[in-house]
Amino acid sequence: MRGTLTRRVVWLASAKGVAFALGFALPLILVRSLSQTEFGLYKQVFLLVNTAITILPLGFAMSAFYFLPRCGDRQGRVVFNIALFHLLVAGLASLALLLRPSLLEAIFGSRELVPYAPGLALLAFLAVAASFLEIIAVGNGEVALAARLIVVTYVSKTLLLVGAAWLVPTVEALITAATLHCLVQAGILFWYLESRFPRFWAAGDWQVMRAQLGYALPLGAAAILSMAQLDLHNYFVARSFDAATFAIYAVGCFQLPFLQIVAESVGGVMIPAVGRLQLEGERREIVELLARMVRMLAALYFPLYACLLVVGREFVTVLFTESYRGSWPIFAVNLTLIPLGILTSACDPVLRAYPAYTSILVRIRVALVAVLVLGLWSVTARHWLLGAIVVMVSVNAVDRVAVSLMLARVLKVTGRDLARFGDVAKLAAAAAVAGVIAAVVRLLVGAGGALVVLAASGAAFATVYVVSVWALGVVTVAERDALRRRALAFLVRLGLGRREPALADVGVRTGRARLEP
Repeated sequence: MRGTLTRRVVWLASAKGVAFALGFALPLILVRSLSQTEFGLYKQVFLLVNTAITILPLGFAMSAFYFLPRCGDRQGRVVFNIALFHLLVAGLASLALLLRPSLLEAIFGSRELVPYAPGLALLAFLAVAASFLEIIAVGNGEVALAARLIVVTYVSKTLLLVGAAWLVPTVEALITAATLHCLVQAGILFWYLESRFPRFWAAGDWQVMRAQLGYALPLGAAAILSMAQLDLHNYFVARSFDAATFAIYAVGCFQLPFLQIVAESVGGVMIPAVGRLQLEGERREIVELLARMVRMLAALYFPLYACLLVVGREFVTVLFTESYRGSWPIFAVNLTLIPLGILTSACDPVLRAYPAYTSILVRIRVALVAVLVLGLWSVTARHWLLGAIVVMVSVNAVDRVAVSLMLARVLKVTGRDLARFGDVAKLAAAAAVAGVIAAVVRLLVGAGGALVVLAASGAAFATVYVVSVWALGVVTVAERDALRRRALAFLVRLGLGRREPALADVGVRTGRARLEP
């Protein structure tokens, strides 16, 4: 299980890493091509589309992780139901936007997006209808193929959007480019479904549909409430401030694409893995798997969080120019979501494996969303921009802690189990020490400019963090051996080292064969 989990995560993370490298240039080009008002409108457009992709399908496609391994020769029916559900909700939402363009004014408190309603309706329809390609591929056990499909779709998206941003930097051109990308993704989706589930479009089954609805809708309701916790603040700010101010706020809420890549890759592997363990009644194995995942994420998330707290101001200005320096306080508060993301990644697979507890989750989130709405209304009515992000992060922190405690009871986590998470505290300590040293370096080189601060402080942080992690004994003997082998292989490729004799390799393999019957 351990090797398989790591290998699948690496496949997905590598593919999404390529996607990240391809797509990271887009916002950097846009902030330099568009005025703050136009950039604010662009952020509003894609806020709406991304919210539609997340909320409208109600998480129905995620039922593939549960039903595809269990349905055998009825897999085509599962897939058809998912496609049909996505088409229905996408069509209804797009039709509503076509018939009532004034909905955009009601949502954002401005008529600036109303002229784009027809293009937005088509984009939203295609984006929602074709949004489940990766989920089906991973749910069908084809992680390597899913990785390739991710790269292909992101290449299409990047070429079209960056091309539009570079050649015709207007909101209308960006909507058109995104629509063309969604058409490409829809074509790839149909090819995949037809090749893996022949004549899936003729395999409807109401009994299977009801089972999928019973599984997905409670989880979908919880997902909608979760997204409300994460996205509702954007809508309150968009209604209460002009587009230029919203652009400042949106940059402050910038989520590092790399973290989303890692979270989605881990989730795509953990959800089916935990589901299978639950089916086999292996609660202890689930806790062990979660402990390994939390350790892996903490090793990345904690240092990133600490480092950005130190050099975040320079990070924002280098990426988004001095025009967005005012985004730094918002960005600093928003960074709290990075460590909270570890709890999110740990909880989601367990919730999907134990759907009986979804009703409790929904009640928790209904109460928290009510608190969120009240808090956002209060701070935006007073035009306190920073207050919106403070309210959002606070509510999400309460949610993550409450859900984690609930699921710990579900898995019957004991004090002995908590010892499995001991390395997490060591990783936090290492990140804190490295952050202090990086802050000192920042003070020393601050006069050199933002790039110098980023380079010097980042290098100091990385060095101290690696040394601290090693000194605290976080790295296991097996991990040290693996690092040594990879370093040796790298040196061999560079012509700076010698490959070990083949006879020694044979001896090692033979010894392992005897130890692992």
